[in-house]
Amino acid sequence: MSGPSPPPAPSIDRKVELSWKQRIGFPILIAVPILALFGMFGESRAHAHATSGSIDLEVSYPARFRYRQVQSMRVSIRNLSPVVADTVKVAFDTAYIGRFSSVRFDPGTKTAYTVDLTDIEPSESRLVSVELWGQDYGNHRGTIVARHGSDSAIVHLRTLVFP
Repeated sequence: MSGPSPPPAPSIDRKVELSWKQRIGFPILIAVPILALFGMFGESRAHAHATSGSIDLEVSYPARFRYRQVQSMRVSIRNLSPVVADTVKVAFDTAYIGRFSSVRFDPGTKTAYTVDLTDIEPSESRLVSVELWGQDYGNHRGTIVARHGSDSAIVHLRTLVFP
């Protein structure tokens, strides 16, 4: 006893249709893990260097790090002149340093964000260490200026603090 058979299934073209929001969102969803694999969201360091007549200034600083994390900056100053440098002032841009909190300098500062290094022998290097805590997220730019008399060396910094 067989009754009438059902009609054949209709032929349907099978294709994926994405809305305009999906066309924008899908590549973004794919890009995030790929960028993470290449280290785009991790911490990184940068180096800056400047030389003047009597001062060599080299800075290693955080280029990227996360909000509320602590990173260090190392500033090396070398006396290039043939005589003792009585005082070299290392001044940190207040607009840059002000974007971080719990900032600590070693050696300490005498005035706002300025470290005085005294009696640097010819070819001798001194180190200034700075500890930064990421308080404000975003792109922070600034400079560090090392001055000996009328001579100065300037480096430019750029740090991104992720939210």
